[in-house]
Amino acid sequence: MKITSNLTHIATEVEFEAAKSEEELRAAFDQAGLQGFPAELDIAERTEDHVQMMSLDTLLGFAKASGLGAVTYDVTYFPHADEAEVDYQLNQLSRDLEISPEVIRDVCAAEIKEYLALDAKRDASLPVHSIVEAYTGGTAFAWYGMNEYPRLKHVILRKLAQGGQKAKRNFIMRASKAQVDLLEDY
Repeated sequence: MKITSNLTHIATEVEFEAAKSEEELRAAFDQAGLQGFPAELDIAERTEDHVQMMSLDTLLGFAKASGLGAVTYDVTYFPHADEAEVDYQLNQLSRDLEISPEVIRDVCAAEIKEYLALDAKRDASLPVHSIVEAYTGGTAFAWYGMNEYPRLKHVILRKLAQGGQKAKRNFIMRASKAQVDLLEDY
């Protein structure tokens, strides 16, 4: 049980069960006497601790005891990453950090190469994550299953936090431009 006395966010480490395929989920639903309906659910938007149940069996038991006859689910597979995927992720990260993708690619070249090699070894036939949700009383109760997979963004952010001459120069140039823009306002 969690008890908090203020409104600060408490980061908790969460252990996820392994992601399940649609067939495995359907078997679990059948065993619990529930129907499962596919839905497009986003794990990034559904990790609220107060509605999260960490065991699929517990969630399905809760749904059944609550009088529900069905749950929704989503299973996500990722194909192996390629240069187009790297470009896509670098462009997103570039926009978020306001650093050019060329600088990120240059500073993190070894990490990108390692990421592609690691991802090539991953079994792409296994789901990356799966989600099951039960809705009752206007609240979504959810189970999340995740399998490990390399995440380029995490590797790059770690490397950029360590710095690099081009990244440092880019930040200095941006700060200098911001100062000049500020002075022009007066």
